[in-house]
Amino acid sequence: MNPADLEEFAAFRPAWPAFAVYFFGVLVFTAGPQLNPNTHISPALGQLIASLFLAFILIKRFANLYRVGPQGLTHESTFPGRHQEHVTMEQIRRIDLRRGISQRLLGVAHVHIYVEGKEAPALKLFGVPRPESFRRLLLDLGARDDQVLGAWRR
Repeated sequence: MNPADLEEFAAFRPAWPAFAVYFFGVLVFTAGPQLNPNTHISPALGQLIASLFLAFILIKRFANLYRVGPQGLTHESTFPGRHQEHVTMEQIRRIDLRRGISQRLLGVAHVHIYVEGKEAPALKLFGVPRPESFRRLLLDLGARDDQVLGAWRR
């Protein structure tokens, strides 16, 4: 186990690069109506949509905190209400890295954590930086990553 990885992932928030698509949306809705006045979106509506994107980015980034340690993996959320989800390393049966082309280029992924006896993910972590290192850390701490065979995820 790499001690630097354990220190990095001890407590972290979603990475800024995970929001690249939303930042692009802010740019499009802010500049688009200004550059092309004949568009179907007024400058005021563009500003409103861009502001909503920015609010989403800030809320998602600062309202979520992920913690990793030998005892397990914890997701703390403070919006819209405070709640905490925790799984122990022994419960983790699959670590699924979900990422598109832009996320691969930016080095982030959404990580779905599956536990024994549940088909739906027990935890969904948004914008995890260096996802392969994160998976390796979880495996070193005692989690399992069962192989999924076939074209369909269970």
